[in-house]
Amino acid sequence: MSATTGSKERPTILLDCDPGLDDAVAIAVALSLTDVVAITTVGGNVGVDMTTQNALAVCELIDRADVPVHPGHDEPFAGTTVQRAADVHGARGMGDTALPLSTRAASDVRAVEAILATSYANNDLWLVATGPLTNIAHAVTLDPTLTERVVGVSWMGGSHTNGNVTAAAEFNAWADPEAMATVFDAGFKRLLMHGLGVTHTVLLDDEWIARLRITGESGDTVAATYASLLRYYRNRQGERVRLNGAAVHDALAVLHPARPDLFTVERHRVEAIVDGGARGMTLVDRRPLAEPAAGNVDVVLAADAVAIRDIIWNSLTFH
Repeated sequence: MSATTGSKERPTILLDCDPGLDDAVAIAVALSLTDVVAITTVGGNVGVDMTTQNALAVCELIDRADVPVHPGHDEPFAGTTVQRAADVHGARGMGDTALPLSTRAASDVRAVEAILATSYANNDLWLVATGPLTNIAHAVTLDPTLTERVVGVSWMGGSHTNGNVTAAAEFNAWADPEAMATVFDAGFKRLLMHGLGVTHTVLLDDEWIARLRITGESGDTVAATYASLLRYYRNRQGERVRLNGAAVHDALAVLHPARPDLFTVERHRVEAIVDGGARGMTLVDRRPLAEPAAGNVDVVLAADAVAIRDIIWNSLTFH
């Protein structure tokens, strides 16, 4: 195992997301540590109309209404059944917190067009995806040379251990496995997979959230809002899994390009299972073969949880 290396201090990213409570945290971390040139939205935790409104509202909350937001696809890549996670994220994706509506509209430029245009305009671009890979699959299908222009893809999804929707499948992978298979096979130079095996090790516990709430009570509106979001998220997760805190999965994917030193990865051949009882599984081949199959995915196996929690804290309280 080895830590990844090589990243400029503030990497340039396009964030493709489906806000979503942990996406809201990821947006704050991304805007704190990276140069976000655009946000694209996708249907996932809730429908794309709501994920787009939520992305706009979160940007406005943290005084970053300068970042363009481009709505994307709502249905899975292959036209299969739409899946949502409103039982975890709430009907509107922001739990029981009513974020003020944004005063601006989303861009008229759609997500796939924005992904491709941004990749031509920036020679050091990371694509960071924290939802189903639908938009990126459409983009690389329309223009396969996308793989040559971007530094890589940093994705929150899949798992090298267990799933959460099923025993085998994590939600983002399960919601659009055909898109995942397309991206896995596209030939990106770097494809980081932050699956549940690592994201479940970085938890914001009740004490951490309470401390954020207290900070918010002193007049920090951003901290107060995020404390409310995280309280809801912690409670919903606690009803389903035995974890000592809220797993803010998506924050890891946006953090990795800026702080690769905090992560340990291994490159493996990963197969995206698209049908059957294991639909959505990311089958990581870790057999100790004399001649292993060529790797296509950089599987993130470990993360520095203490440092990441501190970074998230700073991202939510620096305003």
